[in-house]
Amino acid sequence: MTAIQTADGLELATAHRPAEGDARGTVLLAHGITQDMDEGGMFTRLAEGLAAAGFDAVRFSYRGHGDSDGLSRGVTIGGELLDFEAAFEHMRTCFDGPYFVVAKSFGAVSTSLSLERYRDDISGVVLWNPVLDIESTFLEPQAPWGREQFTGEQLTELEASGSLQLDGEFEFGRVLYEELHRFDPGSQFAERSMPALVVHGDDDDVVPYGPTMRVATESGADVHTIEDTGHAFQTPGGDPVYSDGERVQDRVTVEWLRGRAE
Repeated sequence: MTAIQTADGLELATAHRPAEGDARGTVLLAHGITQDMDEGGMFTRLAEGLAAAGFDAVRFSYRGHGDSDGLSRGVTIGGELLDFEAAFEHMRTCFDGPYFVVAKSFGAVSTSLSLERYRDDISGVVLWNPVLDIESTFLEPQAPWGREQFTGEQLTELEASGSLQLDGEFEFGRVLYEELHRFDPGSQFAERSMPALVVHGDDDDVVPYGPTMRVATESGADVHTIEDTGHAFQTPGGDPVYSDGERVQDRVTVEWLRGRAE
């Protein structure tokens, strides 16, 4: 594990899984909020699958997550854009293209907002259960998780103390909440110039499936629905790591990326 530095001087933890054999490209993995570069083990296993398929896989933890600098209550979209920039420049400097990005959940926000900047560098993007519609996830939440986390009581606490607790352990700051009213990752994703794949479980209890599919299909992205699975592609009551058996999201992602790298 190594560290890279952001434009505002923070160090971010990174990891590299080298391709097996000759590399056909490099994939940057961008995790969701409250997670880290492992994404609960999902990204470590995806990195193994990518390496077996001939891709270098680069993972990193956003500020305020994992072993990276910063506090969770200081996480902002603006800061995550700097983190994505640092990670992408690290990938571009150290590894050969073509370059791809796989982003999960809130990682899709900084990824989508960066697509225009890197339109000539990113050959394809894959989003897993992505936050493309901020309003339906956070501001007027449609899924159970959002309705539990952003209650009137929680928002009162946010206003009074400057943060609220996500899942009882991650401090979600007031600046980040205010930013949610200003950024629109869905529109940026829709205006992208590179091919995209959106993979989503239709029983997601965190990021509502319907709004994501609307943005994805209207923008011409490829879509793959994993039926009866939630935010970690788990079946209800099942183990979030192994319950899908084949890890369909890994297989679909690797196959799609191989097709774009040839």
